[in-house]
Amino acid sequence: MNLSKSVFEIAEKFMAKPEFVSINYERLAEVASEMEAAGKPNFPTIENTELIGAVLELVGNSINYCYWYGKHDIRPGDARSTLMYESVQNAFFDYTFGVDFEKCIERLIGILAMQRFPLLEERVQHLRELVPYAEEISLNLYNSDHEDIEPHMASIVSRFPGYGSDIFLKRASLYFLQLYRRYRWFEEALHHLHIPADYQVPRLMDNLGILEYSAELRYEIDSDRLIPKWSQKECEIRAATVLVAKDLCKELKWTVGDVDGYFWLGARGLENSFHLTITSDY
Repeated sequence: MNLSKSVFEIAEKFMAKPEFVSINYERLAEVASEMEAAGKPNFPTIENTELIGAVLELVGNSINYCYWYGKHDIRPGDARSTLMYESVQNAFFDYTFGVDFEKCIERLIGILAMQRFPLLEERVQHLRELVPYAEEISLNLYNSDHEDIEPHMASIVSRFPGYGSDIFLKRASLYFLQLYRRYRWFEEALHHLHIPADYQVPRLMDNLGILEYSAELRYEIDSDRLIPKWSQKECEIRAATVLVAKDLCKELKWTVGDVDGYFWLGARGLENSFHLTITSDY
């Protein structure tokens, strides 16, 4: 099975007869022109041992989700991805490949607990399920020709339930985007990858008028009402995000990493609410 293809297929099924989310294709074309004029976002490469970096990125990526609590602008302990990655670095400060992985994982769990990260039980579960395979997967990635994502993604999805349980495979996709941004791995393969459908990317698509929500869904988002995981509303938001990104990649001839970077960076300064779904998928 081609995993990204499966994501595109499920997105198309949800958007064949949507009830809550529609795509404004006229506005999509306008935004594509704006993106072309602005140019691709630039992510500097990271000076780091690539093997160790692949391991640490997998650790951080496995718990890169749900930093809000109760409302979109409430973040206990200022929880966000930046703090999470800092915590990974602090937990792995003395890490030696093949020797200290489990010790560092347990140290990271303690750090996250003291910093009061939301969904702590889920984060603990997802970190501990890495222990048997994370270094093996990272080593295989490091030694590969960095051309085909599919076998590596299949290894992650099949071995880690925390990844495989998300039908839209957000964190699985994001892991390879991050490896490209850090080390320029898998550049050509990114043309066939799906976007990591979270809450920040559709937030900007909504803000720009590409995504249009029904009155009911608009009220729920603006009022910080919880939208259930796997509900039709949540799935339509994520499905539309995937298809918009696919169209933009085709129109601009950008990789999904470029499109995701544009929307993710653009969403950071927004104050409007994003859809609230309690989930470890994003």
